[in-house]
Amino acid sequence: MKRFLSLLVVTAVALVAASAAQAFPPTHSTQTAQFTLTNPTACGDYGVTWSIDLVADVTTFFDNEGRRTRLVQHISEDNTVQNTVTGLTLRDGPVNFVQTTHFDPATQRRELITISGTSVNVRRGGERLVDTGHLVIDGQTGEILFSAGPHPIRELLDGSFNINLALPGFCDILR
Repeated sequence: MKRFLSLLVVTAVALVAASAAQAFPPTHSTQTAQFTLTNPTACGDYGVTWSIDLVADVTTFFDNEGRRTRLVQHISEDNTVQNTVTGLTLRDGPVNFVQTTHFDPATQRRELITISGTSVNVRRGGERLVDTGHLVIDGQTGEILFSAGPHPIRELLDGSFNINLALPGFCDILR
């Protein structure tokens, strides 16, 4: 019986090693982006400009057929938010979070997106606006399926991927 179990274990290890050898290895890249979002009426009598400067270390995972299954982005940002009337400009950062997108390998549709970490961090004197914790988002609709932690900015996007909808979340701290 011991010999049979040993043979079974050796066979299982060989099968796992063989399938791993056939699997497509993950790819790694670093991406940078700089962009500005502006809504001149976000706060009624004044607007908000959010200048975003980000670096993402990206790892893409594939199945044995070479189809993308998961995209993991380690994102670091150092941004600013500005009141468009007074010119008050505040730092939003530094922020660091991990965003993982899970794909259906057959259709390449986004299934789930998870976000963990701090994605907004604005201070003005003793006041602080922070969006941090963990989120699970429906990859097709943008609906928040699970939320832990304060998410005053991300919750404004619930049901959408339009980041411009988040700009009114900065109104109080820019007043």
